[in-house]
Amino acid sequence: MWSRIWADLMPGESDVGVTRPRPPGDARAEQAGAAVLVWARDLGLVTDAVEEKRLAAMRLGEFACVAVPGASARDLELTAQWAAFICLVDDRFDRRPVDVRPEEAGAVFDGLLGVLCGRAARPSSGAEHALDDLWWRTAPRMPLQWRERFVADYRDFALATREEAADRTERGRLGLGDYVLRRRRTITALPMADVLECTARAPWPGLPGGVDLMSALRLAAADVAGWTNDLVSAEDDLREDRDNLVTVLSRERACSPRSAREQVTRMRDRRLEDFHALAASLTAMAAPGTERDRVRSFVNTLGSFVAATLYWLGVTDRFEARWSLNRRSM
Repeated sequence: MWSRIWADLMPGESDVGVTRPRPPGDARAEQAGAAVLVWARDLGLVTDAVEEKRLAAMRLGEFACVAVPGASARDLELTAQWAAFICLVDDRFDRRPVDVRPEEAGAVFDGLLGVLCGRAARPSSGAEHALDDLWWRTAPRMPLQWRERFVADYRDFALATREEAADRTERGRLGLGDYVLRRRRTITALPMADVLECTARAPWPGLPGGVDLMSALRLAAADVAGWTNDLVSAEDDLREDRDNLVTVLSRERACSPRSAREQVTRMRDRRLEDFHALAASLTAMAAPGTERDRVRSFVNTLGSFVAATLYWLGVTDRFEARWSLNRRSM
């Protein structure tokens, strides 16, 4: 079922918004995936054969091929490597035998934010080495405003992850509304969308009066990604007693898991419709000429990101139960 979800959700080809992606070319996807493995091994982001197999099973080369279909081989690999870093840091907190305490989360993110802000004299962990490498291959290509936005987006992800760790330690349970707001911060979609502005060569356009619409479009993309991720990972999260949009909705509305899954699916589909509507409105308000082209490029890149996320969540083996048996702290 999930291997076809993107095809069921994608409209036909259109000028703006999410379009049905072509299946990624095997050669480019394999090349990007192989580059991710070598890079992650060399920088200590993965440290044993099990972690390497799990990273390979994530199929991040395929994600990159759909997210930035026209990118050079270099930018395709950079996209896949950023996705690997984001996934593996997230897994450090979500997919461990024991819950991470908030002070541990704080220490991890202090180190990572130190790399981004130039405070780290020398990276001290595999994740810090990987981020240092990614940052210095990405940030110099982008303006100061982009760098400030990326750091702000990643700092907010760090804060939300620490809040989540505190709730787990205290056995706190969020209501549906609060969970939805936090999920768009913990899914790490906004930092990844920032990265794609670089690798797809589609920077934030200077559209007068369009800032609110562009921000709303990004939040819609984050919600679609987060809610679809929760649908795919629901069984894994249930095994590990982690909150998930399906379980939170089931608890709050006192309905069965099956009913909750159906309701979350409808929520996600409506949010995808919101994304299309926002994309059309944003493109319509842009003036003709270069500015309009920049807006279209930005909107279409976010559309490719949403399409890639839906496609990837249908084919990735990231959430398979076999990895639960071999998890260890990264």
